[in-house]
Amino acid sequence: MPRFLVSTFRRLLDVTLTNQGELEAMKTVSDKHGIYFGLARRGPFIFSAERNADIEQKPITPGDPVDVIRVYLMLASGRLRQTPIRYEHSDFYDLHEIEYDQKSVFVTGSKFPFLWRKSVFGGCDDIDITQAVPSHLKRHDDHTFDAYHINCVSRGGDHLFVLAHNWDDPSFAMRLSLKDAHEGRATCTNVYENLGSCCHDIVPMGDVFWTLDSRGSALVRVDVADGGQHRFSLQSPYSSASHDSGKLGGIPFPRGLAHFGNMLVVSYGFNEDRADRMDSNAMLAVFDLQQEAFVNHISLGKHGNTCAVLAL
Repeated sequence: MPRFLVSTFRRLLDVTLTNQGELEAMKTVSDKHGIYFGLARRGPFIFSAERNADIEQKPITPGDPVDVIRVYLMLASGRLRQTPIRYEHSDFYDLHEIEYDQKSVFVTGSKFPFLWRKSVFGGCDDIDITQAVPSHLKRHDDHTFDAYHINCVSRGGDHLFVLAHNWDDPSFAMRLSLKDAHEGRATCTNVYENLGSCCHDIVPMGDVFWTLDSRGSALVRVDVADGGQHRFSLQSPYSSASHDSGKLGGIPFPRGLAHFGNMLVVSYGFNEDRADRMDSNAMLAVFDLQQEAFVNHISLGKHGNTCAVLAL
């Protein structure tokens, strides 16, 4: 059955669905170091970006390190166990999505240079992402804090896709040379503009990639070769309950995306009130790739806004 790791503002959740896309089981893996964000996997090892700070930067577990990548081990039984291994760096701050490739974890965050390659054996290289931004998209102050809000890095073949949320300007993605990124350089081979507003996550799939127009509540399919787009609206069946605190509701704000078999799983929360994001309802939506339609919405409970989804 489809099984996913879902990161939220409060918890790291292990979620199993039926083959029909219904909730089968769910358990908490960790709840001491939210906001939990980026997730990546190499064999039985799971990498999790954990901020240990709430939305106002107040510690969740005082005294524990902040903005680290923790390693979990999937046992033969299928159970996930936290290991003592964690990766830190003085420039890691406000961690977002991560990606594993060739004994390294690529990390996105809010401090310049916004992208790092962290070796699992200890070293860490800066990758100045501003080198790759096309001139017509560059900000005059792009070495300042969180200039583009780079929030996703995802490997597709011999390239890395890096996503710029880009604040109130349209989001864009850059396709970088993976080889150069491993050598500490950001070399852009293509750019994809006007993806939406406040976009999150990228899942490459052959000659297309999928991303999330978060403010526009949409799943977006993008042609890698020509940048052509097709959009699929994400409409929560609970939107009408947005003013009833005892029910689900609000305008969907998707952040996480994963591919499993013939489905995409989108994680989303509700973002009307910033203060409520820590404890709002965490939702999953199942998108059928054959029907090209959302076929189910699942409430996971009040675990805060969702972040990433990782297929297990």
